[in-house]
Amino acid sequence: MNTFRPAAYPLITVDPYFSVWSCSDTLDETYTKHWTGRPAPIYLAVAIGDEIYKVCDFDVNFVNRAQHSGRLPQTNVEVTPLSTVYTFENNRLKLTVDFTTPLLMDRLDIMTRPVSYIEYNVEIKNGKADNVRLIFGISSECCVDNSRRQIEFKRTGYSLCCGNTVQNPLATSGDSVLIDWGYLHLCDTSAYAMTVEPDEKIDITTTYNPYAEKPYLMVERNEASGVIVVAYEEIKAIEYFGEQIDEYYTKYFQGFGEMISAAKSEYHEIKQMCRDFDEKLMGEAEKYGEHYKNIIALAYRQAIAAHKLIEDKDGKIIFLSKECHSNGCIGTLDVTYPSIPMFLKYNPELVFGMLRPIIKYAQSDDWKFEFTPHDVGRYPIANGQVYGKNNRDKQMPVEEAGNMLLCVAAACRYSNDKGFFDENREILKSWTDYLVEFGYDPGNQLCTDDFAGHLNHNCNLSIKAILGIAAYGDLSGDNSYMDIAKEYAKKWEIDAKAKRGTRLTFDKEDSWSLKYNIVWDNILGYHIFSDDMKKAEIELYMSKMNRYGVPLDSRADYTKLDWLMWSTCIYDNKEYFEAVTESIINMINETYDRVPMTDWYDTKNALHHSFRNRTVVGGLFINML
Repeated sequence: MNTFRPAAYPLITVDPYFSVWSCSDTLDETYTKHWTGRPAPIYLAVAIGDEIYKVCDFDVNFVNRAQHSGRLPQTNVEVTPLSTVYTFENNRLKLTVDFTTPLLMDRLDIMTRPVSYIEYNVEIKNGKADNVRLIFGISSECCVDNSRRQIEFKRTGYSLCCGNTVQNPLATSGDSVLIDWGYLHLCDTSAYAMTVEPDEKIDITTTYNPYAEKPYLMVERNEASGVIVVAYEEIKAIEYFGEQIDEYYTKYFQGFGEMISAAKSEYHEIKQMCRDFDEKLMGEAEKYGEHYKNIIALAYRQAIAAHKLIEDKDGKIIFLSKECHSNGCIGTLDVTYPSIPMFLKYNPELVFGMLRPIIKYAQSDDWKFEFTPHDVGRYPIANGQVYGKNNRDKQMPVEEAGNMLLCVAAACRYSNDKGFFDENREILKSWTDYLVEFGYDPGNQLCTDDFAGHLNHNCNLSIKAILGIAAYGDLSGDNSYMDIAKEYAKKWEIDAKAKRGTRLTFDKEDSWSLKYNIVWDNILGYHIFSDDMKKAEIELYMSKMNRYGVPLDSRADYTKLDWLMWSTCIYDNKEYFEAVTESIINMINETYDRVPMTDWYDTKNALHHSFRNRTVVGGLFINML
């Protein structure tokens, strides 16, 4: 059995709505869940003749419980970037189940298909394999958000699907919510519907309540190996500044059915592409150690599937994040900022796709401020910022201006294309000038760690402003801005110096914090802060290490997962890197909170404060830049 034990295992990870996780050590220990923690049950069993062995059961009474011959013990589970593979075995048979969502960033035509695969293989140890059945089911709870809804079934030429009897796409927005429109598809013409109580096939011409009567889409396969395809038809993907946008796959296919046909016929080719990608990424990550490899494998699908990709009316990519389990904002810039390392590595165009909505909104008449917006709405409605209700005191002026400039600089560097900067030079200059005037010693304002409240004289936020100014100087070729950044950096090292390391705030000598923003000084090659300061900072962090990591700062014991990993890139110290990756593995393996990877947790007891399934885990790839 693999000793790596994620708090939650990704099974179906398509987008913020179509998301199913196993939140237990074994697949049959509890029902599977949506990332919000709400039920998203699936059923999985293998039968030999009249004997049925369950491996994932959403209800103890389901599928003729008297026929269940027992539990098929789980002997292993492995997480790779694109797959979660379970092995079950007893003295009669061995079952392998591979959950794969092909989130291949260099193939957007594949990545954006709302499809996930479940491949299975049964090996019979005693007897023939010609009497084997694989039984799979997925709950209709996955297609509605409200317990008062009624669902209907439809049979297509390629699937059985179910959805809300009242279809109103993009009618609501929110954070910890499920989709309430569209259709869940089990892509098999032999699929049927069944309820839990009583456990029997049902009439698909009748409507049902998913929460009370619990109907499921079911299929039985009489082959010892095969592939099951599940998909979600959202109808419309995003409302983008007043226009309801189709899903991105429609760029390549005439309709949902044509897309499903391609997804099924191309499976073996796609699966090989996934294997090749997994092997390449895992081989590269393993150079940093086994702990880092496991962390990266768990982060990959989560980072992508907290987004939705669309295309604007000009044919440009728009890649919108959902700020999961914090407020549900869409296109949040200070969520983009920590997430970009993974996307810089595999497709920098997706980073530009994250930034375009912020620029578009900032250039509209609706945005009244001289600094950068925080978001463009609440998922899936992207019609303009909702954070802080546009109250000036609740904004993040220095934070978001610095985020934008550094994201642009990084995306231009890794794409080897300055076109985005040239298109938006004027507004980027205005935000740089704002940082020149107000960024060095930020007033009492919020930063991305807004859960900690307003903070005056924030030294780490000052670093972001300084490097944002440097980024503009580098991109524009205007040396006066780089000179200002160098002058500020030199002054910063004096003003922020403490007895050990540097301060949390300029006015408190006995304070300290993780200076995660400084990583771009190294990655972008500016080198305006001294190595001596960076080295001393890491030595300070080493002295603050708890079992589950280094706290974010001197005010509390909690940390942020992304910033903790970023701190390992401040200065090259192998001992510190290994201590950090071990502490993160300790948290993942030992936390009692069984949720998709959190990024805000306590360094002494590993309990998560909040936040789950957020795209910021893309920041864990920063070491690979």
